[in-house]
Amino acid sequence: MQIENLINNAKFTILLGKNGSGKSTLLRKIDSLPQFNTKYISPERGGTLKYDPNVELNISNNEQWLIQDRRKNRTEYFRQQSSAQFRNLEVMVLREIEKDLEKRQNQSYTFDLTISQINNLLPKINIERADRGFQIKNNQGQKLEEDQISSGEAELIALSIEVLVFSRSDQNNKLLLMDEPDVHLHPDLQQRFIEFIEKVAIEFDFKIVIATHSTAILGAFTKDADLQIIPISDKSQIEYSHFRYDPICHEILPVFGAHPLSSHFNKTPVLLVEGEDDKRVFEQVMRSAQGFIKFSPCVVGTVTEMTKWEEWLNKFLPSIYDNPKGYSIRDLDSSATPEINNIGCVIRTRLNCYAIENLLLTKECLTIHGFTESSFIGKANQWIQINQNHQTTPLITFLVNNFSQRRTLKIKDIRNIIIALLGTTKPWEVLVGQLIANNINNRDGDYHSIYTYMGSKVFNELLS
Repeated sequence: MQIENLINNAKFTILLGKNGSGKSTLLRKIDSLPQFNTKYISPERGGTLKYDPNVELNISNNEQWLIQDRRKNRTEYFRQQSSAQFRNLEVMVLREIEKDLEKRQNQSYTFDLTISQINNLLPKINIERADRGFQIKNNQGQKLEEDQISSGEAELIALSIEVLVFSRSDQNNKLLLMDEPDVHLHPDLQQRFIEFIEKVAIEFDFKIVIATHSTAILGAFTKDADLQIIPISDKSQIEYSHFRYDPICHEILPVFGAHPLSSHFNKTPVLLVEGEDDKRVFEQVMRSAQGFIKFSPCVVGTVTEMTKWEEWLNKFLPSIYDNPKGYSIRDLDSSATPEINNIGCVIRTRLNCYAIENLLLTKECLTIHGFTESSFIGKANQWIQINQNHQTTPLITFLVNNFSQRRTLKIKDIRNIIIALLGTTKPWEVLVGQLIANNINNRDGDYHSIYTYMGSKVFNELLS
């Protein structure tokens, strides 16, 4: 689908891609579309790459010149641009109050209320009206000069004023374009800013397109946001796919780290799992492996949902990471084989046993608890005799009668009984996780070994 058609699909659109992927180029293309009234906002850039001999001379004469010049330019730009826009905003708000009888009669609806929207973004400073536009004070009420605040604070003030001015512009079909607003913002400030623009866009009814490579921004939108994500991979791209925001994003996004440039993801890639019990098992695997195995288990629900999120990861990861990998693991259930094809950069695996709790019945698990197959069957038969009227007795009886086929039997409803028969008080997820971690180098091909139950691909891709 072409980008001009995609923009109309949602109130908020994220163009997600690595540096150099073409996000800014695409944003400028959108800026030229005639059907929208656009405003293009781009935070302060580092400058051009054109050679200037005067710069080299100044640096040779004064090692601090470059730092001082950048700080001077940033402060001067902030003072001039933001003050002018602040005065425009004040005029617009006052006109808004003048034209709207309901707001005019509301004594609490003043320009100070608009200023408070900006101040809510700033945890350590506040802005107040002044003769030349606004002045800045710290939380103790002391006045600060522009060069005394951080680049992130200055950027946040400038961006929020620009957004508020645009929101009140008298235009139809308004589209706000933001090019990497995260440049100077700590992840906490990124989240505050996204919460701010989400509320303003809804109140004043305009669309927003953000070009970014920050997963912190992506994760800051509320679960009810009308949000779509468009992965950008290459400047030559002319057709674009998209996916809608889903609450599972909140499950997956935190594992990417505060910013995709961090190394967190490379050290702990995503592992999609079906349920909470699977997640607890693999969290225990990581704890017991003492750093040898690292991944971030994320629950996605059913097998159908698993496929959906595998495809999502395959679209998402290449747009922000070089040579990315994601993983998934699903139960064998009634499948005839554990074989399963990968989806792009997502390594898909399937257990070679009905479900992960079946590892409780492996040769290794029985052995460490002092059982052979026959002695465990004997223990189970004793339990059956004592608990003839128990609701799970038919299931235990079926297990005993088909013990040689236990790899592919469904034992979910009796896994806690099996734990009791083994004579341990550990939660079954902890026991299975420890079993896996303690056998990562075990390649015993016995029919009822952990290696056989998990399958060679799981061992080779996840546990190596």
